[in-house]
Order: sequence, then structure tokens, then C-alpha cells
Amino acid sequence: MYQRELKLQKGVKNTIQIQFKNSDQKLLNVSSSTFVAVLYDATNQRNLIEKTITILDDGVTTSLRGLGKLEFTESDLEACESDYYSIGFKTLDVDGSYVAAYANTYYGVAGTVKVQHDLYATLLPSQEITSFDVFYNADQGARRYEYYSGNLNASPQFKSNTALHTVAVYMTNYRGRVLIEGTLENDPTTFGNYAVISDKTYTVFSGIDYTNFNGIFSKIRIRYIPEKNPVTQRNNDTTYAGTVDRVLYRS
Repeated sequence: MYQRELKLQKGVKNTIQIQFKNSDQKLLNVSSSTFVAVLYDATNQRNLIEKTITILDDGVTTSLRGLGKLEFTESDLEACESDYYSIGFKTLDVDGSYVAAYANTYYGVAGTVKVQHDLYATLLPSQEITSFDVFYNADQGARRYEYYSGNLNASPQFKSNTALHTVAVYMTNYRGRVLIEGTLENDPTTFGNYAVISDKTYTVFSGIDYTNFNGIFSKIRIRYIPEKNPVTQRNNDTTYAGTVDRVLYRS
């Protein structure tokens, strides 16, 4: 068989047409055959994907003689790095076992596949906030501490009109409000002109709470306001109000 390097693109469906021939390059009737393709990581010695090949050969139509179709979906290639892999083909024998169905001119039973992400953006880490700016709100109706994440870049230059944002808030026995705010200002101050996107109240909540929202913003800010102890009215009582431990933000 001829050697040919296959290229697969992450982020899209890849369809490969396969033509089965014998050693004399004659098309084979494979209408009643079962073939499986195996994508193999030779470096880490593990099979990544096994896919059954769809046989197009109906045993009658000349133009379909020996033809099969192999599809790799977006999710199939999600875990693959941009690297070279081996691909092999096996067929189901009459005794129920599998035998090799491909060999190159050097009698090797594997071809080469290069997985690329030319159309697939590399996933960047989320922005993580573990420390907050503290502000004491001395207004008569408040008189408590408020915590600000600072301005988080929302990357509006990469967004469409349905831009998706995700905020994950990690809390321990937390009582109080958590606000997610956005602005169109390019360089807002820490306490700049922000509009409220989400305002949630928690009562002794431990765990992770996610908020998804859409929109194009220049900056995003997370603000939380712990509840005061109703008996002592202490403003910064973390024993009573619990803690917001960290926030992850992805845009």
C-alpha cells in the first residue's frame, strides 16, 4: 500500500474516505466486511480512539467498490494534542477475531496521522481571583465591608453578539450577597461605573456556584458583601458570615 500522511483538524468533524485494495491494487468487494480504525498514541503506548468504518460498498455499484467512510467528530479529537499519531485498521475474521487489514510497502501495519488545531482555538486558563480589595461602606443603611475583585479583562475583541461568560464562585459556609458586574468603559477604576449582571444571596452555602451570562463587556467585576452578625452587628465577622475562597472567570 502507498504511504500517505493523514491530517485531522480539531474543532470540526473530519471525514476520511477509505478505499480497500489488494496487493495488486485491485479494488476489493468489502460489502459484507467489518473494519475498525484505531488511533494509537505510540509515545504513551495507549489506544486513543477506536471507530467502526462505515462501508459504502453495496456489492453491486462499481463506483462504490471497496469504499468505506471514517468520521472523527469534534469530541473524538478533543483530548488529542497537536501531534503525530499512528492509525491502523483491523477487520473481523470468520472466527470472530480481528486481523490486520492494512500494510504499507514495508509491511508495517500502521499509518501516520497528524492532529492539528489550525481551526481550533487553544483553551486558555481561567482568570483566578483569590484576594479582593476591601472597602468599608459607611452609609447608614450598610455599615459593612464589601470586597471587590478588581477589573477583569472580558476580551470584547474576541466576542460575537452572543458572547458567553462563566463565573465560578467557591464558598465556605458563606452568608451574604455575590454580585457580578460589567462595564463598557475601557479603563474603569476599582469602584468605577459598573452595571449589575447577577445578584445572588446565599445562606450558609459551601461549595461552587456557577453563573453563565451573555454580552459584550470591556471589564467584569465580582463583588461580595458578607452578611453582618445580627446579634453583635460586627461588620467583618468571618466566623458568622463564612468566606468566599476564590473565583474563576472565563470569557
